[in-house]
Amino acid sequence: MDTDPADSSSDQQTADSDDSVSERLIEGLSSHAVFMLDTDGTITTWPEPAASLYGYDRDATVGQHVDMLFADPEEMETTVESLLIEVASGPVETQHWHRRADGSVFWATLSLSQLEDGELTGFVAVSQDTTEKHQYDKMLERQNDRLKEFTDILAHDLKSPLSVISSRVHLARETGDEEHLDALEETSDRMARLVDDLLSVAEQGNVVTDPETTNVQAVVNTAWEGHGETTDRATLHYEDIGSVSADADRLIELFENLFQNSIRHGDGAVIVRVGPLDNGFYVEDDGPGIPDEIKDNVFDHGFTTAEDGSGYGLSIVRTIAGAHGWDILVTDSDTGGARFEITGVEFLD
Repeated sequence: MDTDPADSSSDQQTADSDDSVSERLIEGLSSHAVFMLDTDGTITTWPEPAASLYGYDRDATVGQHVDMLFADPEEMETTVESLLIEVASGPVETQHWHRRADGSVFWATLSLSQLEDGELTGFVAVSQDTTEKHQYDKMLERQNDRLKEFTDILAHDLKSPLSVISSRVHLARETGDEEHLDALEETSDRMARLVDDLLSVAEQGNVVTDPETTNVQAVVNTAWEGHGETTDRATLHYEDIGSVSADADRLIELFENLFQNSIRHGDGAVIVRVGPLDNGFYVEDDGPGIPDEIKDNVFDHGFTTAEDGSGYGLSIVRTIAGAHGWDILVTDSDTGGARFEITGVEFLD
C-alpha cells in the first residue's frame, strides 16, 4: 500500500508535539524530578528539574544505571532490580538516602511506574526531596519514645517517696513524734525536685518546629560562662563550628549539661574541647572517661554514678538533641576522657 507523505509528516508532527507536551509537563513539575529509565533501569532522559535536584548534568546521568543516585544502594531493604520487577504489579515507592553531585545527601521518595506500548518499554521515575518530612517524622518518633520513658520514670520514681510519705503519716499519727514530720518534709522536697527535673526533660523534648540560625560559638560561650566559679579549674578549647539551625536556648542547655558532666567527673583540672564533625560537632574532655559497661546507660533518665547527681543532665542532652532531629553517642576521647558526638546537624555556613 502506498503511504501519503503528507500523512507521515502529520504523524511525525503529532509525535513531536506529544513529546514536546510531555517535556513541558516534566519541566513544570519543579518540586519533583521526573525522568525515564529503560527496561534495565538505565537513565534515558534527564530534564532540568532532575538536574536541579541532583546537581548532575545530562551527560553525567543518561546511560548510567539509576543506582548511581542512591547514597548506599547496598544498604537498601529492597534492591533496585527487585523494585523494577515488583513494578509489574503496579506502581511502587521506595524511600532512601540519595546523593547529589556535590556529595551531599537527602532523603528521597522515589516512585516507579511502567511505560507500556503493547509491551514494557521502560519506566517513569519520580523523585522528590522529602528530607524535611523524614526528619520531622524522626523527631516525632523520638518524642513519643521520650514520652513513654517519661511516664515510666514518673511512675517508678514517685512510687518510692509516696510509699515513704504514707508510712510516715501513719507513724506520726500513732506516735506523735515530730521526727516523722521532718522525714515527710524531706521526702516532699525530694519529690518536688524530681517533678521539676522531669518537667524540664518533658519541655526540652518538644520538637523544634521553628529553628533559627544559631552561632555555635556564642552559644558555647554563654553555656561556659554559666558555670561561674566551677570553670576556675577547667579550660575550654573551641574550634570553629559555624552556624547551625537550632533553638538557641535549648542548645545552650545542651552544652551546659555536657560541660557540667565533664567538670563534675573531672579529677582536678580538666580540659574541655568543642569542635566540628562532618555532620555535627563534638564535646570531649581529658577526664577519667566513661567505662564501657555503662556507656549504654548514661543517657537514661535518673542514671548517675555521682552521689550528688540527679541523673538527668545527660538525659536532657539526649532529649534536646532528639528534639532537633539529631543523634548523639558517647565514646572515648584521644586522651581517654569522655567524648560526645552530636550528628545529623544542618550547617548554615
